[in-house]
Amino acid sequence: MSNIENQVPVTGQPQVETPNGRVLPKGSVWILSIFSIVMLCIALIGISWRAADLARTDLQTEISKKAEIEANTLATKITRAVHLGIPLEEIVGFSDVLVQLQHADPDLQFAAILHDGKMLHTGGLEPAALQSVLNSQSGGLSNDYIVTQINVAHVADNDQDIEIVIGHDRAALMRPLTDNLFDIAVILIISLALSFELILLVLTVNVALPVRVAQRVLTSVREKQFTLLHGQSSKDEIGKFMANINAVVTRTAEKRGTTPKSEREVKLIGVRLLAFLFVLAEELARPIMPTFFGRVTSGVTDPHMTAGIIMAVHLLMVAIAMPVCSLFQERVGSLRMYLTGAFLATVGLFGTAFATGMWDLLIWRAFSGIGYATTFVACQSYVIDATNDRNRTQGTAMMVSGIMLADICGPAIGGIFAGHFGEATTFIAGAVVASLAVLLAFFLLDTQVRGQTAPPIPTRKAMKALLANRQFQVLVVFAAMPAKMILSGFLFYLTPLILIEQGATIAETGRVIMLYGLIALLTGWSVARWTDKQQRETRAVGLGGGLTAFGLLFAGLLPFYGVFAVAVGMLGLAQATSIPAQVSASLKISRDFTKEHGTGGVLAVLRLAERLGGAAGPLLAAVLATWLGTEGAVTFFGVFAFVSVVCFELLIGHVDEDVQKKPVPASKGA
Repeated sequence: MSNIENQVPVTGQPQVETPNGRVLPKGSVWILSIFSIVMLCIALIGISWRAADLARTDLQTEISKKAEIEANTLATKITRAVHLGIPLEEIVGFSDVLVQLQHADPDLQFAAILHDGKMLHTGGLEPAALQSVLNSQSGGLSNDYIVTQINVAHVADNDQDIEIVIGHDRAALMRPLTDNLFDIAVILIISLALSFELILLVLTVNVALPVRVAQRVLTSVREKQFTLLHGQSSKDEIGKFMANINAVVTRTAEKRGTTPKSEREVKLIGVRLLAFLFVLAEELARPIMPTFFGRVTSGVTDPHMTAGIIMAVHLLMVAIAMPVCSLFQERVGSLRMYLTGAFLATVGLFGTAFATGMWDLLIWRAFSGIGYATTFVACQSYVIDATNDRNRTQGTAMMVSGIMLADICGPAIGGIFAGHFGEATTFIAGAVVASLAVLLAFFLLDTQVRGQTAPPIPTRKAMKALLANRQFQVLVVFAAMPAKMILSGFLFYLTPLILIEQGATIAETGRVIMLYGLIALLTGWSVARWTDKQQRETRAVGLGGGLTAFGLLFAGLLPFYGVFAVAVGMLGLAQATSIPAQVSASLKISRDFTKEHGTGGVLAVLRLAERLGGAAGPLLAAVLATWLGTEGAVTFFGVFAFVSVVCFELLIGHVDEDVQKKPVPASKGA
């Protein structure tokens, strides 16, 4: 660990230093890149605008067909009334029929019945306003409406010809196109994010790490020490050049009678990709899980009930496996633990795809849950072993950003994949991703990040002392549990429920929820750098709690679509600020325990508390929504977040200055 502890920056993160405090670098390449992006956006906007014009005619034709169906529905009801002997002028309930049609067609704005140019019945607009619309229409289009007029001849047995006027919202012409543009934007963001991850991995492993080690080796040669060899594997020009330098250093060291040591850096960037892969494998099937589970178990009992039970079993296995794996991860090692978890996830996802009943589904989902928990613990323990106080929050944020990216990409890609290839194939695709993670783990996880001697398993007395730590209690009770409870209760339960009740489509709701992961992904690294620089992890946790409380109270008082989007974005920023800092803070305030028994026990308690909070969130939200209504439930969560962060700030105290400056002792064998 001595080599790693001397490492100040976290491996794999872009660090651009520009002179004179310049934010953007100078040079023709940067100007050319900006020019290319601008021209590309202009071209895409032009193409999109032309496509919208071409599609508008087709959409207007479809709306006209829909208007004919609605007009025939009205004509049928009028014919029935006239057949019963009711005069056409005395028919009542026209507005009620219009309301029924509007439930099926939200774009329907008004309807009217005309006879010899006289309005007999109107709905949706006042007669004067409707007459103004009819007078201003041109080619079926007014300023605000698409107007369709249909003649109905010989109503019932009377020689009465009437005209039915149907008006639709003109925005209906652009709404499908707008939704498609949003979907294209989502796919574009996902593509850019995935491209960035791959480029970052390739450049870091093949350029940044070899160059960083080469710099230290060449510095040693310049100072005539000849004590370091370039040990970062690279077969390109850098590797060939440093191989010659290694030969010179070796010969010179032999003449001096010394033995140089191999210098290398841990591939910490690999954890980001591995975390992304194991979460992506599970998230691909997230949109179709309830329906798939319900269909497979439809012959047993209520499909909704069985789907809920199967999903609950998966979460239960994750909650149980995480703390258990945390206790043994330092004895097993990150690589072996990750390989085991990814293999179990692969088996579980393959078995789920071919499941035929409830019991085998329960077994396969249990395998997937254990695999998910095991790979998570392996990645986290790897980060902790490869970092120290000065960069641990950044390392954790790196892993969390990979998870956030998978949360963004998985459901979006999985929904498209399931629509084209089927639900079972989506689970197979997830299994393929998990098996790919098994292969990549051999190359991306460094087996030399920790020593060979593992710390002893914590005794009952040691665990009791850990749980008696007042600061650790405050962190768990007022930060870790509330954060996950609010995440699952507000974001995953209340937000889609409220937005859909307010008329938002599933796609619009999905885009709002996606803001959580997107904001967390974009801000996580910067916030983590600030946290490590200031060495105030508990302050970062409190700041995240404050942002959460403000956003939830804002959404509870003003429960509108735009406000919820802002609140979800603030929650993403809050979690990006708080979650990585919680890991660093828990290890810092439990250093007496970690010195003797490693980090496993601390992380076991922390993860168990988080999972319990995550499981309790939807249950609490459901109860509150029943008692207080959905908007009242959001307000309650806001008050709960506010009380939690106030209690946290009042009770956590301050870590002593000498403790802050002193690094967390490495666990035995690390």
